[in-house]
Amino acid sequence: MENMNKLKVGILLTTVMGSITLSACNDNDDSERVTQPPKAELTDCMWQNAVSSKDGTGGSNPMNYALPDSNVNYWSSEFTVPEGAKVFIDGDYPYARHTSLVSYTAKGERVNSLVDVNIKPNQGVTNPFIVGNNRLNKERGFKAELVLGDLPASPKENTLYAPKTDSNEVALIYRVYVPNKGFNEKGGVNFPRYKVQLANGEIKTGAEVCKVLKVKEKALDNVQTPLSVILSLYNKQPYVGFPAQLKPTWYTAYNGPANISCIYKHNLDQCEGFKTERKLNQWATPDNEYTFSVISRKLGKVVVVKGKLPQIAATSGNETTLAKGDIRYWSICTNELISTATNFCIYDEQMKHKDKNGFYTLVVSLPEDRPKNATEECGISYLPLSPRGDGYTGPDAVEKGHNDVGFLIMRNLLPYSNFNQAIQNTKVWGDEKTVMGDYLPELNYSSKEEFEAKGCS
Repeated sequence: MENMNKLKVGILLTTVMGSITLSACNDNDDSERVTQPPKAELTDCMWQNAVSSKDGTGGSNPMNYALPDSNVNYWSSEFTVPEGAKVFIDGDYPYARHTSLVSYTAKGERVNSLVDVNIKPNQGVTNPFIVGNNRLNKERGFKAELVLGDLPASPKENTLYAPKTDSNEVALIYRVYVPNKGFNEKGGVNFPRYKVQLANGEIKTGAEVCKVLKVKEKALDNVQTPLSVILSLYNKQPYVGFPAQLKPTWYTAYNGPANISCIYKHNLDQCEGFKTERKLNQWATPDNEYTFSVISRKLGKVVVVKGKLPQIAATSGNETTLAKGDIRYWSICTNELISTATNFCIYDEQMKHKDKNGFYTLVVSLPEDRPKNATEECGISYLPLSPRGDGYTGPDAVEKGHNDVGFLIMRNLLPYSNFNQAIQNTKVWGDEKTVMGDYLPELNYSSKEEFEAKGCS
Protein backbone atom coordinates (compact mmCIF):
# COMPACT_ATOMS: atom_id res chain seq x y z
CA MET A 1 0.00 0.00 0.00
CA GLU A 2 3.07 2.28 0.01
CA ASN A 3 2.34 3.43 -3.49
CA MET A 4 -1.20 4.33 -2.56
CA ASN A 5 0.02 6.48 0.32
CA LYS A 6 1.82 8.62 -2.20
CA LEU A 7 -1.37 9.53 -3.96
CA LYS A 8 -2.03 13.21 -3.41
CA VAL A 9 -5.23 13.52 -5.28
CA GLY A 10 -8.61 12.32 -4.11
CA ILE A 11 -9.89 10.95 -7.35
CA LEU A 12 -12.48 8.51 -8.48
CA LEU A 13 -12.32 6.16 -11.46
CA THR A 14 -14.75 6.81 -14.22
CA THR A 15 -16.27 3.39 -13.88
CA VAL A 16 -19.95 3.12 -13.64
CA MET A 17 -23.15 4.61 -12.46
CA GLY A 18 -26.65 5.32 -13.38
CA SER A 19 -26.58 8.99 -14.17
CA ILE A 20 -29.42 11.24 -13.12
CA THR A 21 -31.17 14.21 -14.73
CA LEU A 22 -32.26 17.51 -13.25
CA SER A 23 -35.91 16.89 -14.03
CA ALA A 24 -38.34 16.45 -11.19
CA CYS A 25 -41.26 14.05 -11.53
CA ASN A 26 -41.88 11.37 -14.13
CA ASP A 27 -45.33 11.29 -15.67
CA ASN A 28 -46.80 8.01 -16.92
CA ASP A 29 -47.61 8.12 -20.62
CA ASP A 30 -50.41 6.27 -22.35
CA SER A 31 -47.99 3.83 -23.97
CA GLU A 32 -46.87 2.32 -20.68
CA ARG A 33 -47.88 -1.26 -20.18
CA VAL A 34 -48.68 -1.37 -16.46
CA THR A 35 -49.66 -4.88 -15.48
CA GLN A 36 -51.71 -4.32 -12.33
CA PRO A 37 -53.09 -1.53 -10.13
CA PRO A 38 -50.47 -0.15 -7.73
CA LYS A 39 -50.57 -1.46 -4.18
CA ALA A 40 -50.15 2.08 -2.87
CA GLU A 41 -50.58 5.61 -4.17
CA LEU A 42 -47.96 6.52 -6.75
CA THR A 43 -44.95 8.47 -5.53
CA ASP A 44 -43.35 9.18 -8.91
CA CYS A 45 -42.26 12.60 -7.64
CA MET A 46 -39.64 10.75 -5.58
CA TRP A 47 -37.81 9.57 -8.70
CA GLN A 48 -35.61 11.59 -11.04
CA ASN A 49 -35.16 10.64 -14.70
CA ALA A 50 -31.84 9.08 -15.66
CA VAL A 51 -29.54 10.08 -18.47
CA SER A 52 -29.14 7.66 -21.33
CA SER A 53 -26.30 6.72 -23.62
CA LYS A 54 -28.72 5.11 -26.07
CA ASP A 55 -28.35 7.93 -28.62
CA GLY A 56 -24.69 7.07 -29.13
CA THR A 57 -23.60 10.71 -29.14
CA GLY A 58 -21.14 10.31 -26.28
CA GLY A 59 -20.30 13.36 -24.23
CA SER A 60 -21.85 15.75 -26.74
CA ASN A 61 -25.01 15.00 -24.78
CA PRO A 62 -24.44 16.89 -21.48
CA MET A 63 -26.52 14.36 -19.58
CA ASN A 64 -24.39 11.39 -20.65
CA TYR A 65 -21.83 11.04 -17.88
CA ALA A 66 -20.47 8.51 -15.36
CA LEU A 67 -20.40 5.71 -17.96
CA PRO A 68 -23.93 4.28 -17.81
CA ASP A 69 -24.64 1.05 -19.67
CA SER A 70 -26.81 1.85 -22.68
CA ASN A 71 -28.95 -1.25 -22.10
CA VAL A 72 -29.87 -0.24 -18.56
CA ASN A 73 -32.35 2.34 -17.24
CA TYR A 74 -31.52 4.24 -14.07
CA TRP A 75 -33.44 6.54 -11.73
CA SER A 76 -32.33 8.24 -8.52
CA SER A 77 -34.11 9.19 -5.34
CA GLU A 78 -32.40 11.54 -2.86
CA PHE A 79 -34.26 12.61 0.27
CA THR A 80 -34.18 13.16 4.04
CA VAL A 81 -35.85 10.83 6.54
CA PRO A 82 -37.52 12.58 9.51
CA GLU A 83 -36.09 11.47 12.85
CA GLY A 84 -37.95 8.45 14.18
CA ALA A 85 -39.82 7.81 10.92
CA LYS A 86 -40.05 4.50 9.10
CA VAL A 87 -39.93 4.27 5.31
CA PHE A 88 -41.65 1.42 3.49
CA ILE A 89 -41.53 0.56 -0.21
CA ASP A 90 -44.14 -1.20 -2.35
CA GLY A 91 -42.72 -2.43 -5.62
CA ASP A 92 -43.41 -4.70 -8.57
CA TYR A 93 -40.91 -6.98 -10.27
CA PRO A 94 -40.44 -5.52 -13.76
CA TYR A 95 -40.60 -7.61 -16.93
CA ALA A 96 -36.85 -7.38 -17.45
CA ARG A 97 -33.47 -9.06 -17.10
CA HIS A 98 -32.62 -7.55 -13.71
CA THR A 99 -33.69 -4.95 -11.19
CA SER A 100 -32.35 -3.58 -7.92
CA LEU A 101 -32.58 -0.80 -5.38
CA VAL A 102 -29.14 0.31 -4.17
CA SER A 103 -28.23 2.68 -1.33
CA TYR A 104 -25.15 4.92 -1.20
CA THR A 105 -23.15 7.24 0.99
CA ALA A 106 -23.17 10.94 0.16
CA LYS A 107 -19.90 10.37 -1.73
CA GLY A 108 -21.52 7.81 -4.00
CA GLU A 109 -19.98 4.77 -2.32
CA ARG A 110 -22.12 1.69 -2.76
CA VAL A 111 -23.55 0.36 0.51
CA ASN A 112 -26.38 -2.13 0.09
CA SER A 113 -28.34 -3.69 -2.75
CA LEU A 114 -31.88 -4.97 -2.50
CA VAL A 115 -31.43 -7.26 -5.48
CA ASP A 116 -34.30 -8.92 -7.32
CA VAL A 117 -33.45 -12.55 -6.64
CA ASN A 118 -33.35 -11.94 -2.87
CA ILE A 119 -36.64 -10.02 -2.63
CA LYS A 120 -39.42 -12.12 -1.13
CA PRO A 121 -42.68 -11.54 -3.05
CA ASN A 122 -46.11 -10.83 -1.63
CA GLN A 123 -48.31 -13.82 -0.85
CA GLY A 124 -49.46 -15.52 -4.04
CA VAL A 125 -46.73 -13.87 -6.14
CA THR A 126 -43.81 -15.68 -7.82
CA ASN A 127 -40.37 -14.07 -7.96
CA PRO A 128 -39.61 -14.07 -11.71
CA PHE A 129 -35.85 -13.66 -11.18
CA ILE A 130 -35.30 -17.09 -9.63
CA VAL A 131 -34.08 -19.74 -12.08
CA GLY A 132 -36.95 -21.95 -13.20
CA ASN A 133 -39.71 -19.59 -12.09
CA ASN A 134 -42.33 -18.17 -14.42
CA ARG A 135 -41.26 -14.71 -15.61
CA LEU A 136 -44.61 -13.56 -16.99
CA ASN A 137 -47.09 -13.92 -14.13
CA LYS A 138 -49.43 -10.96 -13.81
CA GLU A 139 -49.12 -10.58 -10.03
CA ARG A 140 -45.66 -9.12 -9.33
CA GLY A 141 -45.77 -7.21 -6.04
CA PHE A 142 -43.36 -7.12 -3.09
CA LYS A 143 -42.91 -5.04 0.07
CA ALA A 144 -39.66 -3.76 1.56
CA GLU A 145 -38.40 -1.42 4.25
CA LEU A 146 -35.62 1.18 4.22
CA VAL A 147 -33.60 1.17 7.44
CA LEU A 148 -30.98 3.76 8.44
CA GLY A 149 -28.05 2.03 10.05
CA ASP A 150 -24.98 -0.11 9.47
CA LEU A 151 -25.32 -3.07 7.14
CA PRO A 152 -25.50 -6.12 9.43
CA ALA A 153 -23.72 -9.40 8.78
CA SER A 154 -27.13 -11.03 8.34
CA PRO A 155 -29.50 -8.45 6.79
CA LYS A 156 -33.21 -8.77 7.48
CA GLU A 157 -35.42 -10.03 4.70
CA ASN A 158 -36.65 -7.39 2.21
CA THR A 159 -34.67 -4.67 3.98
CA LEU A 160 -32.53 -2.02 2.30
CA TYR A 161 -29.94 -0.45 4.60
CA ALA A 162 -28.68 3.10 4.14
CA PRO A 163 -26.01 4.89 6.20
CA LYS A 164 -27.26 6.70 9.32
CA THR A 165 -25.99 10.28 9.32
CA ASP A 166 -26.70 13.40 11.36
CA SER A 167 -28.87 14.73 8.55
CA ASN A 168 -30.58 11.39 7.73
CA GLU A 169 -30.02 12.07 4.03
CA VAL A 170 -30.48 9.07 1.77
CA ALA A 171 -29.48 8.40 -1.85
CA LEU A 172 -30.90 5.46 -3.82
CA ILE A 173 -30.65 4.31 -7.41
CA TYR A 174 -33.28 2.11 -9.06
CA ARG A 175 -32.12 0.02 -12.02
CA VAL A 176 -33.98 -1.92 -14.71
CA TYR A 177 -31.83 -3.96 -17.12
CA VAL A 178 -33.04 -4.95 -20.59
CA PRO A 179 -36.85 -4.69 -20.42
CA ASN A 180 -38.72 -7.44 -22.25
CA LYS A 181 -39.76 -6.74 -25.83
CA GLY A 182 -43.00 -4.79 -25.92
CA PHE A 183 -42.53 -3.19 -22.50
CA ASN A 184 -41.43 0.34 -21.64
CA GLU A 185 -38.14 1.31 -20.01
CA LYS A 186 -39.54 0.56 -16.55
CA GLY A 187 -40.34 -2.99 -17.60
CA GLY A 188 -44.10 -2.46 -17.68
CA VAL A 189 -44.62 -1.61 -14.01
CA ASN A 190 -44.76 1.51 -11.86
CA PHE A 191 -41.87 3.03 -9.96
CA PRO A 192 -41.42 1.67 -6.42
CA ARG A 193 -43.88 3.51 -4.16
CA TYR A 194 -42.87 4.99 -0.81
CA LYS A 195 -44.93 5.07 2.38
CA VAL A 196 -43.78 6.89 5.51
CA GLN A 197 -44.81 6.24 9.10
CA LEU A 198 -43.88 9.27 11.20
CA ALA A 199 -42.64 8.99 14.77
CA ASN A 200 -46.17 9.81 16.02
CA GLY A 201 -47.61 6.92 14.00
CA GLU A 202 -49.15 9.09 11.27
CA ILE A 203 -48.99 7.50 7.77
CA LYS A 204 -48.06 9.50 4.67
CA THR A 205 -48.62 8.22 1.12
CA GLY A 206 -48.73 9.60 -2.41
CA ALA A 207 -47.65 13.18 -3.06
CA GLU A 208 -47.45 13.86 0.69
CA VAL A 209 -44.44 11.56 0.85
CA CYS A 210 -42.39 13.87 -1.37
CA LYS A 211 -43.00 16.77 1.00
CA VAL A 212 -42.36 14.78 4.18
CA LEU A 213 -39.12 13.31 2.80
CA LYS A 214 -38.02 16.64 1.26
CA VAL A 215 -37.11 14.97 -2.02
CA LYS A 216 -34.34 16.68 -3.98
CA GLU A 217 -35.47 17.43 -7.52
CA LYS A 218 -31.97 17.37 -8.96
CA ALA A 219 -29.26 15.07 -10.18
CA LEU A 220 -27.04 13.21 -7.78
CA ASP A 221 -23.61 14.80 -7.56
CA ASN A 222 -21.46 13.87 -10.54
CA VAL A 223 -18.20 13.57 -8.65
CA GLN A 224 -15.29 13.52 -11.06
CA THR A 225 -11.56 13.95 -10.92
CA PRO A 226 -10.70 17.63 -11.47
CA LEU A 227 -9.82 18.16 -15.12
CA SER A 228 -6.57 19.90 -14.15
CA VAL A 229 -5.44 16.77 -12.28
CA ILE A 230 -6.28 14.45 -15.17
CA LEU A 231 -4.52 16.67 -17.72
CA SER A 232 -1.39 16.86 -15.57
CA LEU A 233 -1.29 13.06 -15.44
CA TYR A 234 -2.11 12.67 -19.14
CA ASN A 235 0.47 15.22 -20.28
CA LYS A 236 3.38 13.16 -18.97
CA GLN A 237 3.19 11.11 -22.21
CA PRO A 238 6.07 8.71 -21.45
CA TYR A 239 5.43 6.83 -24.71
CA VAL A 240 3.32 7.02 -27.86
CA GLY A 241 -0.28 6.06 -27.17
CA PHE A 242 -0.19 6.83 -23.44
CA PRO A 243 -2.23 6.24 -21.29
CA ALA A 244 -3.08 3.09 -23.29
CA GLN A 245 -1.03 -0.04 -22.67
CA LEU A 246 1.26 -0.86 -25.59
CA LYS A 247 -0.38 -4.30 -25.51
CA PRO A 248 -4.05 -3.66 -24.71
CA THR A 249 -4.76 -5.16 -21.29
CA TRP A 250 -7.79 -5.63 -19.08
CA TYR A 251 -7.63 -4.59 -15.41
CA THR A 252 -10.24 -5.14 -12.72
CA ALA A 253 -11.79 -1.94 -11.39
CA TYR A 254 -11.07 -1.88 -7.65
CA ASN A 255 -11.29 1.70 -6.33
CA GLY A 256 -11.01 5.22 -7.67
CA PRO A 257 -7.52 6.34 -6.62
CA ALA A 258 -5.93 2.98 -7.41
CA ASN A 259 -7.59 2.73 -10.83
CA ILE A 260 -6.44 6.21 -11.80
CA SER A 261 -2.97 5.32 -10.57
CA CYS A 262 -2.98 2.22 -12.80
CA ILE A 263 -4.31 4.06 -15.86
CA TYR A 264 -1.93 7.04 -15.69
CA LYS A 265 0.99 5.28 -13.95
CA HIS A 266 0.82 7.75 -11.07
CA ASN A 267 3.45 6.58 -8.56
CA LEU A 268 2.94 3.08 -9.92
CA ASP A 269 5.38 1.63 -12.44
CA GLN A 270 3.12 -1.30 -13.33
CA CYS A 271 -0.32 -2.48 -12.32
CA GLU A 272 0.45 -6.21 -12.21
CA GLY A 273 0.84 -7.58 -8.70
CA PHE A 274 -0.57 -4.50 -6.99
CA LYS A 275 -3.25 -5.40 -4.46
CA THR A 276 -5.77 -2.88 -3.26
CA GLU A 277 -9.22 -2.57 -1.73
CA ARG A 278 -12.31 -3.42 -3.77
CA LYS A 279 -14.41 -0.33 -3.06
CA LEU A 280 -15.90 1.34 -6.10
CA ASN A 281 -17.36 4.81 -5.86
CA GLN A 282 -19.45 7.12 -8.05
CA TRP A 283 -22.73 5.27 -7.72
CA ALA A 284 -21.56 1.84 -8.86
CA THR A 285 -23.80 -1.14 -8.13
CA PRO A 286 -22.64 -3.94 -5.80
CA ASP A 287 -24.22 -6.45 -8.20
CA ASN A 288 -21.69 -5.71 -10.97
CA GLU A 289 -17.93 -5.95 -11.22
CA TYR A 290 -15.91 -4.52 -14.08
CA THR A 291 -12.71 -4.76 -16.07
CA PHE A 292 -11.38 -1.81 -18.08
CA SER A 293 -8.83 -1.26 -20.82
CA VAL A 294 -7.42 1.96 -22.28
CA ILE A 295 -6.66 1.81 -26.01
CA SER A 296 -5.20 4.27 -28.51
CA ARG A 297 -5.67 4.75 -32.25
CA LYS A 298 -1.99 5.74 -32.37
CA LEU A 299 -1.20 2.09 -31.69
CA GLY A 300 -3.81 0.66 -34.04
CA LYS A 301 -6.99 2.04 -35.56
CA VAL A 302 -8.81 -1.26 -35.17
CA VAL A 303 -9.01 -3.33 -31.99
CA VAL A 304 -10.02 -6.98 -32.34
CA VAL A 305 -11.71 -8.47 -29.28
CA LYS A 306 -11.88 -12.28 -29.10
CA GLY A 307 -13.29 -14.16 -26.16
CA LYS A 308 -15.78 -16.66 -24.85
CA LEU A 309 -19.23 -15.50 -23.86
CA PRO A 310 -20.54 -16.88 -20.56
CA GLN A 311 -23.77 -18.86 -20.72
CA ILE A 312 -26.53 -16.30 -20.17
CA ALA A 313 -30.27 -16.94 -20.25
CA ALA A 314 -32.09 -14.82 -22.82
CA THR A 315 -34.97 -12.73 -21.47
CA SER A 316 -35.78 -9.93 -23.89
CA GLY A 317 -38.06 -12.10 -26.03
CA ASN A 318 -40.52 -12.70 -23.18
CA GLU A 319 -39.14 -16.14 -22.42
CA THR A 320 -41.54 -17.88 -20.04
CA THR A 321 -39.00 -19.05 -17.49
CA LEU A 322 -35.55 -17.93 -16.41
CA ALA A 323 -33.09 -20.58 -17.56
CA LYS A 324 -29.82 -21.53 -15.89
CA GLY A 325 -26.62 -19.75 -16.83
CA ASP A 326 -23.17 -18.59 -15.72
CA ILE A 327 -24.02 -14.96 -15.00
CA ARG A 328 -27.15 -12.83 -15.27
CA TYR A 329 -25.85 -10.15 -17.69
CA TRP A 330 -22.70 -9.28 -19.67
CA SER A 331 -21.71 -6.26 -21.74
CA ILE A 332 -18.79 -4.43 -23.32
CA CYS A 333 -18.97 -0.65 -23.81
CA THR A 334 -16.89 2.00 -25.55
CA ASN A 335 -16.53 5.10 -23.41
CA GLU A 336 -14.87 8.50 -23.07
CA LEU A 337 -12.26 8.31 -20.33
CA ILE A 338 -12.21 11.97 -19.27
CA SER A 339 -15.81 13.06 -19.88
CA THR A 340 -17.07 9.75 -18.39
CA ALA A 341 -19.60 9.44 -21.23
CA THR A 342 -20.64 6.14 -22.79
CA ASN A 343 -20.62 5.87 -26.55
CA PHE A 344 -22.17 2.44 -27.23
CA CYS A 345 -22.60 -0.88 -25.43
CA ILE A 346 -23.23 -4.38 -26.75
CA TYR A 347 -24.75 -6.92 -24.39
CA ASP A 348 -24.93 -10.70 -24.39
CA GLU A 349 -28.07 -11.24 -26.51
CA GLN A 350 -26.70 -8.85 -29.14
CA MET A 351 -23.62 -11.02 -29.70
CA LYS A 352 -25.40 -12.98 -32.41
CA HIS A 353 -22.44 -14.88 -33.82
CA LYS A 354 -20.51 -17.36 -31.73
CA ASP A 355 -18.86 -20.61 -32.67
CA LYS A 356 -19.93 -23.96 -31.22
CA ASN A 357 -17.74 -23.35 -28.15
CA GLY A 358 -19.18 -19.91 -27.46
CA PHE A 359 -16.31 -17.81 -28.84
CA TYR A 360 -17.04 -14.47 -30.51
CA THR A 361 -15.11 -11.81 -32.43
CA LEU A 362 -15.86 -8.14 -31.85
CA VAL A 363 -14.27 -5.29 -33.81
CA VAL A 364 -13.87 -1.84 -32.21
CA SER A 365 -13.01 1.24 -34.27
CA LEU A 366 -14.21 4.61 -35.43
CA PRO A 367 -16.98 4.20 -38.02
CA GLU A 368 -14.69 5.40 -40.84
CA ASP A 369 -12.11 2.74 -39.90
CA ARG A 370 -14.62 -0.11 -39.75
CA PRO A 371 -13.44 -3.03 -41.91
CA LYS A 372 -15.87 -4.05 -44.65
CA ASN A 373 -16.05 -7.56 -43.23
CA ALA A 374 -16.78 -6.44 -39.66
CA THR A 375 -20.45 -7.23 -40.15
CA GLU A 376 -23.07 -9.59 -38.82
CA GLU A 377 -23.17 -11.24 -42.26
CA CYS A 378 -19.52 -12.17 -41.81
CA GLY A 379 -20.07 -13.34 -38.24
CA ILE A 380 -18.34 -10.32 -36.69
CA SER A 381 -19.90 -8.00 -34.12
CA TYR A 382 -19.00 -4.31 -34.16
CA LEU A 383 -18.76 -1.56 -31.56
CA PRO A 384 -17.95 2.06 -32.55
CA LEU A 385 -15.49 4.25 -30.69
CA SER A 386 -16.39 7.82 -29.87
CA PRO A 387 -15.00 10.37 -32.37
CA ARG A 388 -14.33 12.56 -29.33
CA GLY A 389 -11.75 10.10 -28.01
CA ASP A 390 -11.50 10.58 -24.26
CA GLY A 391 -14.05 13.40 -24.39
CA TYR A 392 -11.66 16.26 -23.67
CA THR A 393 -12.49 19.08 -26.10
CA GLY A 394 -10.04 21.80 -25.13
CA PRO A 395 -8.20 23.80 -27.81
CA ASP A 396 -5.20 21.45 -27.60
CA ALA A 397 -7.24 18.21 -27.71
CA VAL A 398 -6.32 17.21 -31.28
CA GLU A 399 -2.73 18.38 -30.99
CA LYS A 400 -2.13 16.30 -27.86
CA GLY A 401 -3.94 13.21 -29.10
CA HIS A 402 -6.99 13.15 -26.86
CA ASN A 403 -9.12 12.16 -29.86
CA ASP A 404 -7.09 8.96 -30.21
CA VAL A 405 -7.84 7.59 -26.73
CA GLY A 406 -10.50 4.91 -26.23
CA PHE A 407 -11.80 3.29 -23.06
CA LEU A 408 -13.41 -0.16 -22.87
CA ILE A 409 -15.42 -1.52 -19.95
CA MET A 410 -16.66 -5.10 -19.58
CA ARG A 411 -19.37 -5.89 -16.99
CA ASN A 412 -20.27 -9.12 -15.21
CA LEU A 413 -23.58 -8.99 -13.34
CA LEU A 414 -24.55 -11.50 -10.63
CA PRO A 415 -22.51 -14.62 -11.38
CA TYR A 416 -24.11 -17.87 -10.29
CA SER A 417 -22.33 -19.89 -7.60
CA ASN A 418 -21.00 -22.55 -9.98
CA PHE A 419 -19.28 -20.04 -12.29
CA ASN A 420 -15.77 -19.38 -11.04
CA GLN A 421 -14.48 -17.38 -14.01
CA ALA A 422 -16.35 -14.15 -13.26
CA ILE A 423 -14.65 -10.79 -12.69
CA GLN A 424 -15.91 -11.03 -9.11
CA ASN A 425 -13.33 -13.74 -8.43
CA THR A 426 -10.25 -11.70 -9.37
CA LYS A 427 -8.11 -10.58 -6.42
CA VAL A 428 -5.15 -8.58 -7.70
CA TRP A 429 -4.11 -6.83 -10.89
CA GLY A 430 -2.53 -9.35 -13.20
CA ASP A 431 -4.61 -12.36 -12.18
CA GLU A 432 -7.49 -11.57 -14.53
CA LYS A 433 -6.48 -14.08 -17.21
CA THR A 434 -5.64 -16.78 -14.68
CA VAL A 435 -9.04 -16.44 -13.03
CA MET A 436 -11.23 -15.76 -16.06
CA GLY A 437 -9.50 -17.80 -18.72
CA ASP A 438 -11.19 -17.51 -22.12
CA TYR A 439 -13.93 -15.34 -20.59
CA LEU A 440 -11.40 -12.49 -20.45
CA PRO A 441 -11.24 -11.44 -24.11
CA GLU A 442 -7.94 -11.11 -25.96
CA LEU A 443 -7.36 -7.57 -27.28
CA ASN A 444 -5.17 -6.97 -30.32
CA TYR A 445 -4.48 -3.96 -32.51
CA SER A 446 -4.98 -4.22 -36.25
CA SER A 447 -5.55 -2.04 -39.28
CA LYS A 448 -8.60 -1.86 -41.49
CA GLU A 449 -6.68 -3.40 -44.39
CA GLU A 450 -5.19 -6.19 -42.29
CA PHE A 451 -8.57 -7.23 -40.93
CA GLU A 452 -10.25 -7.03 -44.34
CA ALA A 453 -7.60 -9.40 -45.68
CA LYS A 454 -9.07 -12.14 -43.48
CA GLY A 455 -12.13 -12.17 -45.72
CA CYS A 456 -15.67 -13.09 -44.76
CA SER A 457 -16.34 -16.46 -43.15
